[in-house]
Amino acid sequence: MIYLDNNATTALDPMVLDAMLPYLREQYANPSSMHRFGQEARQAVERARHQVAELLDCEPREVLFTSGGTESNNAALHGLLAARVPRRVVITSSVEHSAIREPAAALAKGGCEVIAIDVNREGALDMAQLAATLAARGPETALVSIMYANNETGVLFDPAAIGELCRAHRVPLHVDGVQAVGKLSFSLKRLPIDLLSLSAHKFHGPKGAGALFIRRNTRWQPWQRGGPQERD
Repeated sequence: MIYLDNNATTALDPMVLDAMLPYLREQYANPSSMHRFGQEARQAVERARHQVAELLDCEPREVLFTSGGTESNNAALHGLLAARVPRRVVITSSVEHSAIREPAAALAKGGCEVIAIDVNREGALDMAQLAATLAARGPETALVSIMYANNETGVLFDPAAIGELCRAHRVPLHVDGVQAVGKLSFSLKRLPIDLLSLSAHKFHGPKGAGALFIRRNTRWQPWQRGGPQERD
């Protein structure tokens, strides 16, 4: 049998496994601990943060580690909403992954208004509808969340054009980049994206590891409480 389902998940690269094994076997200390073993683990975490920042072309302090794409997406939506009260409008698209659709549906039940922008017959985002919606509802909008690459059709949206629209209306843009990171080359220093989600297992990393890019000075609040790691 030949495996052809790499959009769903990829095999762990042997080099990735080799890099991880010392921290699963010997250097397993809590990176928040003050003793030498913990600080060695902390240094490894920070090296990883720099590597992800190099991949995304952003600053290391803008990278927050998560358990994967779903957590990153939920953290983006809830964190932006919490930081932008009383704005309660969320704009997304009609073809988002369930990791955006489901939390958006839950937000709608909780009193938010979720507006889904349509796509055309080719699967491309209706930019005119997005522009009109932002023009009409921008002051009420807490965030826009649009995927970069569609997991079913492979259609690429234009985060540069979407981001410029959002910035014109002073609305933060979250991009679900799970199907794009590791496959497309782009620079977050150049793209007008405020938050971006990624998941390691989509490009030969481990399952259960992901990250959320949060641009410096973006208003965002942690949505899970309990520990000081990863900006609380």
